[in-house]
Amino acid sequence: MTISGKNTVLLGVLAELGWSHGKLVAALADVLGRGYVGRSTVSEWVNHSRVPREPLPTVIAHLLSEAVGRELDITQLWGGHAVASPLWLPSMHGAAEISGGSGNAKLVTDWVDHGAAVSAGDPRTFLATWGQRLTDFAWSYLDNLGADVRIALAHSAGRRGHYVSAPMVEIYAGIVARLRRFDDQEGGNLATIAFAHRFLMMIGGHLHTGDAESEDVAAQLLRVWMQLCQVIGWMAYDAEQHGLAQRYFFSTLHAARTLEDSAFGAHALAHLAHQAIYCGKKREATELANAAVEAAKGAPYAQRALVTALLAHTEALSGNAHGFEITMDRARSLMQHSSAADTKPEWLYWFDDRECLAKRGHGLLALSRVSSRGAAGWLAEAVRLLHPKTSLADQEFPREAVYNRLWLARGYMWRGDVDQALELARPTLVENVVRSPRSAKLLRALNAELAARPSLSKRSSVAEFRAELAALMQRDTGQRIGMASQI
Repeated sequence: MTISGKNTVLLGVLAELGWSHGKLVAALADVLGRGYVGRSTVSEWVNHSRVPREPLPTVIAHLLSEAVGRELDITQLWGGHAVASPLWLPSMHGAAEISGGSGNAKLVTDWVDHGAAVSAGDPRTFLATWGQRLTDFAWSYLDNLGADVRIALAHSAGRRGHYVSAPMVEIYAGIVARLRRFDDQEGGNLATIAFAHRFLMMIGGHLHTGDAESEDVAAQLLRVWMQLCQVIGWMAYDAEQHGLAQRYFFSTLHAARTLEDSAFGAHALAHLAHQAIYCGKKREATELANAAVEAAKGAPYAQRALVTALLAHTEALSGNAHGFEITMDRARSLMQHSSAADTKPEWLYWFDDRECLAKRGHGLLALSRVSSRGAAGWLAEAVRLLHPKTSLADQEFPREAVYNRLWLARGYMWRGDVDQALELARPTLVENVVRSPRSAKLLRALNAELAARPSLSKRSSVAEFRAELAALMQRDTGQRIGMASQI
């Protein structure tokens, strides 16, 4: 549909942000995939008031609202000529601030009422929330930690055929523990998310209808739900489904608040911080990491070490080498405490002293990208720290081994050591090795860095690598690498 004249509202918002047409195209590509719209299409929207097809009006309004820091709806942008898409929602839809058990109950109900679509492979699409709304949400968790929830967990053991006992909850807990290991092996994609989500729907159904035999058992069931939300959230993050990942993490936080489990609340905030770091949202990452550190003050030493290491990473993103070193030293000190291993919660089994060193390695890589002074030394130390965590023969954490290997390959590229970068990356160009869209994205980034250096085009090793990568991406579509380029 076309309306005469310019769309002065859209034009004004883009001017306020300092966004070119290409900038809006890039922002949309991050959500909808490359090639979905082009500059000429945006020009039609702006200069001729053409109304985008669904779901673009909803997505554009969300992205511009996030960027400008105030709510813009499609009526403002297109004067009532565009239709909102009911299946495209902000990740914070219905989540509100974290103030007690009622918010948790609303999210449980939302999953039960609508979440079956996730298992069916046709989920609602959640748009990632960034900016002030996200950080305010995180701090609302901290602001309410001392408040008394005073909300009894529903239980109605008399409902015939729907009785849930403590041993039943133990079985669910065992399934969640196995799903954690499953994620370590398989990583995140549509299939793994849908598989794990089926169990979430089962548990959510029990919580929604109050099937537990007692309030104590209901609390145990909610704890299992909380932990499963975190696991699936990480799968969704790994699958580059960032809005969906946030939705699970928000559910985790609400449940943690209801249970008054500040350690696991800190864990959920750490996941959101990790996601923000990966997505290049420096301000949000810093706020979320600080919130996680605050929430973890009474947590076990290993948990405090993890959130402190993430805070150090945010210092690196800002180029603050001194702040990074001080904060990372604090994380290492916490991890080396005599009781760190003994007091570590079972859900933090993967975080040990070696992983803490790997976190330092990733922080050094980030520091080397934003600050040239000392970059060579930082890269050299990052190589030393990350190498032990890059073996493709790793039976416990193969997904993370690939991820670390590809980051390290990029580090070698930044050092100008192309041969070493290719030597590290080439073994991943085997079908079924790169299951994680997050890692696939790193492969594409490495490919772009190779392409940006025309002098390398004549090297046979570079040409062969890029050809192998292109063939892999063409073959491996749908649930794995292709998914990352389609989101």
